[in-house]
Amino acid sequence: MTVSPATASASIAQTELDRRVEPDLRVALCAATCLGLALLWWVRGGWVFPLDDAYITLHNARVLIEGHDPNYGVPALVGASSLIHLVLVTASHLVLPGEAASYLVAGVGPVLFLAGLLTLAQRLGLPWREGAALALVGMASGAGQFLNGLETGLVMAAVTWTLVFALDRPSWRLALVCGLLPFLRPELGLLSLVLIARQAWLRLTAGPDRAKVLRAVAMDAAVALAAASPWLLWSLAATGALLPQTMAAKHAFFGRPSGSLPESVLSAAAMTVGGIGPAAAALLFLGRDGPGSALRWFVGLFILGFALTNWEVLAHNGHRYTFALLPIALFAAMRLGVARGSRLLRLLILAQGAVALAFPTDIAAAQERVAQYRAVAQWVQANLPQAHLLIHDAGVIASVTDLPLTDLVGLKSPESNADHRRWTAPSGGAERFRALDAIARRSGATHAIILDDAPDRFWASLADDLRQGGWGLDPLDTGRAGGPYILYRLTPPMSAAAE
Repeated sequence: MTVSPATASASIAQTELDRRVEPDLRVALCAATCLGLALLWWVRGGWVFPLDDAYITLHNARVLIEGHDPNYGVPALVGASSLIHLVLVTASHLVLPGEAASYLVAGVGPVLFLAGLLTLAQRLGLPWREGAALALVGMASGAGQFLNGLETGLVMAAVTWTLVFALDRPSWRLALVCGLLPFLRPELGLLSLVLIARQAWLRLTAGPDRAKVLRAVAMDAAVALAAASPWLLWSLAATGALLPQTMAAKHAFFGRPSGSLPESVLSAAAMTVGGIGPAAAALLFLGRDGPGSALRWFVGLFILGFALTNWEVLAHNGHRYTFALLPIALFAAMRLGVARGSRLLRLLILAQGAVALAFPTDIAAAQERVAQYRAVAQWVQANLPQAHLLIHDAGVIASVTDLPLTDLVGLKSPESNADHRRWTAPSGGAERFRALDAIARRSGATHAIILDDAPDRFWASLADDLRQGGWGLDPLDTGRAGGPYILYRLTPPMSAAAE
């Protein structure tokens, strides 16, 4: 088929337009995101994080700065899932107040995520309109995760830029990132494993100079190990483990749901789809070329890992763990659009956008709950200066008070984990009351703060468990601080029985 000079000139002009507009658009969209985040902070007069876990990070940052923990008496890394996130928040906290420091770090996530998605679209040759639309839909899908005060936004950004590096020729940059990923989120160690293995294979099959190839593979391993070593040594020195143990603590507390392995795998896959939306369908089309095969292994291992431990955790906090797969799903969607045309990609963009708009995250209600918890904590600090508290949300209370605390879940009180491994996990939660009784007796706690999470009543059932263990729980009036977090005075079993 012949092409007229006019058509050829128009095509060249359009290509030049794509090359010129797309980078400018990337800068404009990222700048707009930064401006929007700054305006949100200014209009709201600050930011209350909707998850208590965000305040665990702030507490840990304060412990690193001050050198001691007045609440739990443990090293700062106990209860920290992301060492890199903790270091970033701590560094920011040296010059900014706590919530402002965490907000600044959280704001980096969406900006880098957006920039990474636009870069991926450009590298894959996706038309800039579809690339920009998919990137914005990806932002909308993750909106509830970016400002939760946790590392989720940084995880999404890191995975996206790891994909960018994986599209390049084998290099030390990918090895460096692979060495760091497990310390942003432990499960990203699986992604590091499959991508560094792929890069080693690419090097080994690249040329006839065997000695040169082996040196390059060894250099990749050395770079990855050099990046990982400081974090490994720090974790080992502070906690006695090479990687964070937060997931193990949650596994002991929540237990493993009943069901066969195939049922658990299907449940984990369903939770993943529920988290990241229609884009999850694109994971089926990752392909076998490029990094596609390695990414298929990671997705499979990710789902299998949660199926073997506790797939229900994938639903916690707005399905936040599943969002590590969103960049991979969007990457797969981009490749699908390039290979099979824009029509299918546009349908996927519309479906993903519709779900993001139809099911927005109710951040305001969660922020109100956190604010009420803070009010209860302030009341306790002012009125019960000698109290020792049993708690299950370990962050807000530690950011407000200097009272001794015992974490019933075990994230910040690791001695609780042994009780849950003995009683809670083997019984599927039926004998959690025995674990709570042992924890309460050992701690010498005088009061407890427990969330009344009706109608689910999972956390409220902890009060029932303590009563089943013989403890007396008397609600106290905290005035205007009253709300879903209830302060109880504890009466030990023998005293409660005598009354």
